[in-house]
Amino acid sequence: MVEQGYEGEMSVVVIDDGEGNEMYYEEDMIINHEGKEFAVLISLPPEECEPGCKCHEEPEVIIARIDQEDGEDVYVAPTDEEFESVLALYEAGLDEE
Repeated sequence: MVEQGYEGEMSVVVIDDGEGNEMYYEEDMIINHEGKEFAVLISLPPEECEPGCKCHEEPEVIIARIDQEDGEDVYVAPTDEEFESVLALYEAGLDEE
């Protein structure tokens, strides 16, 4: 978990966008599928961002597989098949609410 000044208890995941920029995501839920864990991550606006800014309009939602590396959780991109399956499970769960 990363301390970013966000209020309350939340699990914040830091993901590198491939260009050296750190993006912050809140772990919305964990979905177990075929013996693996997948996290549904929702983007958080940068700490310095003002309310009303475009980054507050539509958060980015991504799915990441949680692997273990040296006893630590590592968030990695799922395969296309894993992504489609987990997305279907997530959307089915939203329909039940």
